[in-house]
Amino acid sequence: MSALDRESVGRLAVEERAADDAALVESLRSGDRDAPAALFDAYGKYVERLLVRVLGSDPDIEDLLHDVFAEAFANIAQLRDPARLKGWLTRMTVFVARAAIRRRRRHRWLVFLPAEELPPQQAPSTPPEAQDLLERVFAVLRGLRPNHRVAFSLRYIEGLTLPEAAEASGVSLATFKRWLRASDRAFLVRAKRTDHGLYEELLETPRWRAT
Repeated sequence: MSALDRESVGRLAVEERAADDAALVESLRSGDRDAPAALFDAYGKYVERLLVRVLGSDPDIEDLLHDVFAEAFANIAQLRDPARLKGWLTRMTVFVARAAIRRRRRHRWLVFLPAEELPPQQAPSTPPEAQDLLERVFAVLRGLRPNHRVAFSLRYIEGLTLPEAAEASGVSLATFKRWLRASDRAFLVRAKRTDHGLYEELLETPRWRAT
């Protein structure tokens, strides 16, 4: 298949998804009793993965997943462009995850659990050999400010582009870039202090070598 053919197929898939999303939003707004289940079937795994990418292993993922969809059902009328349902859900997921981080920073003594008591919660599609490294990264991230932690996770763990990550965070591209620069510095400082092995591994990668 030529590059032009692949581009055409990709564009057609995006157009089909937009049409499907618009129809799904219309079903939700009209009160179709099957629409909530259809929305969860379409985006439940995606939202769960994004929560795990931002929060790491977490005993409250299922509760937060419920919160995201409860917010979506309650606010579906506010979605201006039904064809952009995925982006809207992405922003809602990020807001729910960031709110959870902020609550825990305020009430850390209420939610603290030793790592060995946490139930396993692996990110979907994460190879087993990468899980240990990912957990070490999240152990460092937990010490960062909420906005910086979200920026780091969306950009480096979920792999969103800068414009996508800014939109998901509900901020301008310039603001997101500031968050990301601050998160880079804070992450390296904390890794050097709490996991020097991880810090040295980071410095061997092209992304972090010049930092």
